Amino acid sequence: MKYRLPALLLLILFCLLPLSASWQQMETEHTRIIFEQQDLEHARHLASFADEVYEELALFLSYTEKAKVPVILSGRTAWANGYYTTFPNAVYLYLTSPEDRFLGSRASDWLYSLFVHELTHYLHLGSYVGPAKYLRFLGPGVTSLSTVFMPGWWIEGITTYAETEFADGGRGDDASFALTYQRSLEEGNLWSLSQGAYNGPFTPSSRIYITGYLMVEHLIRTYGIESFLEINRRFAAFPFFGLSPAFKRVTGYSAKDIFTFALEENRRAFAALVGSPVVPQTEGSSYLLSPTSRGLLGYATSPGSGGVLYRYAEDGERTHLMDLSLDGGQSISFASETALFSFLWVDSTHPSYLAKAPVGYSDLYLLDLNTLDMVKVTDRQHLVHPSISGDGKRAVASRINGPFYELVEVDLSDGTLTVLASKEGVSYLESALNTDGSALAVLALEGGNSSLVLMRSEEEPTLLVGPTSDELRSPIWDGEDAILFCKELSLHRYDLTTGIITQVLSEPGGVHAARRIAETLYYESYTSTGLKLFAVPVSRLGSEDAAFSDPQARTILTDLPIFSYKPYADHLKWNLILPFPFVENNRFQPGVWFHTTSLLHTQSLVGSVGWSFRSKLPVANLTYQHLVGGKALQINALLNQYHPLKKTEENRVSATLGVPLYLTSTPRYGMRVAMQPSLALYWDSQEAVGAATLSLASSIQESMQRSLDFFGPSYLASSVGIQAQTLLEFDQVHLLTLLSNTAQVRLAHTSAMLRMGVDIMTSSMGQLSDKLPLFSFAPLGDGQAKLRASLALRMPLGLHDIPVAYGGLTGSGLEVSAMSAWYLEGGDLSWEGAWAVGATLTGNFVLGGPQVSFRPFVSTSYLVGKDAFSVSIGLDGQSFLSF
Repeated sequence: MKYRLPALLLLILFCLLPLSASWQQMETEHTRIIFEQQDLEHARHLASFADEVYEELALFLSYTEKAKVPVILSGRTAWANGYYTTFPNAVYLYLTSPEDRFLGSRASDWLYSLFVHELTHYLHLGSYVGPAKYLRFLGPGVTSLSTVFMPGWWIEGITTYAETEFADGGRGDDASFALTYQRSLEEGNLWSLSQGAYNGPFTPSSRIYITGYLMVEHLIRTYGIESFLEINRRFAAFPFFGLSPAFKRVTGYSAKDIFTFALEENRRAFAALVGSPVVPQTEGSSYLLSPTSRGLLGYATSPGSGGVLYRYAEDGERTHLMDLSLDGGQSISFASETALFSFLWVDSTHPSYLAKAPVGYSDLYLLDLNTLDMVKVTDRQHLVHPSISGDGKRAVASRINGPFYELVEVDLSDGTLTVLASKEGVSYLESALNTDGSALAVLALEGGNSSLVLMRSEEEPTLLVGPTSDELRSPIWDGEDAILFCKELSLHRYDLTTGIITQVLSEPGGVHAARRIAETLYYESYTSTGLKLFAVPVSRLGSEDAAFSDPQARTILTDLPIFSYKPYADHLKWNLILPFPFVENNRFQPGVWFHTTSLLHTQSLVGSVGWSFRSKLPVANLTYQHLVGGKALQINALLNQYHPLKKTEENRVSATLGVPLYLTSTPRYGMRVAMQPSLALYWDSQEAVGAATLSLASSIQESMQRSLDFFGPSYLASSVGIQAQTLLEFDQVHLLTLLSNTAQVRLAHTSAMLRMGVDIMTSSMGQLSDKLPLFSFAPLGDGQAKLRASLALRMPLGLHDIPVAYGGLTGSGLEVSAMSAWYLEGGDLSWEGAWAVGATLTGNFVLGGPQVSFRPFVSTSYLVGKDAFSVSIGLDGQSFLSF
């Protein structure tokens, strides 16, 4: 009887969670495709080729398992991505294609290429090789154990190779991808093979793909696919010493030797630079300049400064105007008095939100260049590549439409959108309006081919260039009678008066975009530290005849096969069970750890169970989570946990519900308000205590974040909570309240932060001596109310790129802090009687295989005047060892 009320309250908490979106499932011979109803046609398209791709890749990788591959298709993001997940093994595909075409322009079908890449992950990493062949009884997750020791380049190398060999286009067929290693080689700034095992903080951000493609392409071309499979098998059998021993046994060369051979094969001799750098070449990227009423403006990014809008003088000296976090230079377009830019944000409160497939938007903002005030133009749209006319009166953008992009007109006064160009299978990207907005140039991409199209008001579109298999990029008006554009990273000019196309500039780092301002041509070119801004007098430009390749052929399925589908229920699936002895009273006791999750990751059950020889009772520590639409229910259970001071077994069951109440995200800040009710029941052999808690938390955080911000950006966080505790007889209720405020402030324009915190707790019982401690020291006072104040200086120690076993050290930071406390008892205020000071050194390590970061730390603290000293060592804020 006494447990009915807690059970009823738990049921009420669970019912507060909304039902998930309407997910469906469609099966082919080898796959199970899970999708929302709105994406049915795209799921049918995927199903039309899924089995063919599976059979081709399974043969290539000698994959023999028979279970269907779970494929989750997500159509609510505002960016392109896809990944293979473990626990459980599955493939996620984002329907949105990349507006920056990172797979190259010859990728004729985004879903096809993405599926090839991610399915290769599934077949490679999900194979039962090495010890996993004999341990499959532990669960399908056993195949992922060796990936912890696997370098990132081995994981991404075979997939980048496959996307190039088994689909049109791919990174291996892309000139921009090749430049990332060719320019680094030429400039003597290439990373090592060990650094290629993880993504570091410096350019290029995709080096595990680059390193992997070079290694695997050379390996398979020289020794055959059998060599890759044999190396993989030998590594999985004993992964602790890395891949090099397996390379040596199979090829006769170490992995480092193979990397050297691959680099030498791809080394190129480059001509001298034509232009001159506009600014000194430091780490980061500088994008194209635009003439405005405030002078020449341009956007740039760097690890130390983040994204910044600069004003440039004629000598290249630049002045900081404002911080602005954008997704590259194509996210902003300048008029004389204003600028139009797109801003990505995530709505974690949407009913269809999933942690693995978030609901995202890309909205437009209009920036006044004189006041630097901004106005939101659209709301909850999916707009990229904005373009505004020079007079600021007309704007267009590309809108995500499944895996394609349509061209829309944007009313700057109310955000109304009007479709200008939309065609199934065609993406309209990189539009450019002329000065008065009477004409625009836009790229039309279809089936791996590129075309340049001219659109004038009240006239039919005119095809200027293409379709061609050559990659076209960055059309920009050159006056009113010519258009500059890039073809295979060489700059071309289309004369609208004569119809003549000429090649005017080639550079070792390619020309990625260019604009003529007066008698100077400014352009972006790649270097080993990122895209850089160069300038050359117009008089030095060439005039060579232009030639274009024929379009590549493409097979188009007009009638998709019909696949039946049915509703999908996201149930828990078994992943892994491992022996996991636990320590009780300084003695090891037998136990196991297990892990279960659902395919959409809406549910998980993780825990450990064992047997206590001392008490002859089962022991358990279980955590269940249910995540739907931004709401989260978590249930924890601790059963028969031995308490050494009470010398008895304790039990605890709790349920906590997180409910977002308000969310907003802007280019300047993001704000979130959430409520968290929870229930808990504690009992032992003597008594049972129930507790109900309600807390309200809010936070406002700076949107601008730099790579160097080791401790994050500036923020302000507040929370207030009240807890009622009672014996289950309900004869007396005790109240506990907590108010917490924390602020982190950036010091000037640096990444050093000053953090201040004030925590206040009250209790109707008093007995606050063990609450709000000063670090790990035992409190020296007691009372009915307690206040703790803290102050910390948090200093990044720099960005690093230091290889360590199985990954690398990418950053570190030092925090120096001080805190003390005050008590209120019977109306009297008393001080703790001591100050505590401490210092914490933290590092950021990235594991190469899973690309997961973790932060080990060592912390020291001293209680001033009490001669108490402590040292703690831990991971991600949790102390493992204290003395």
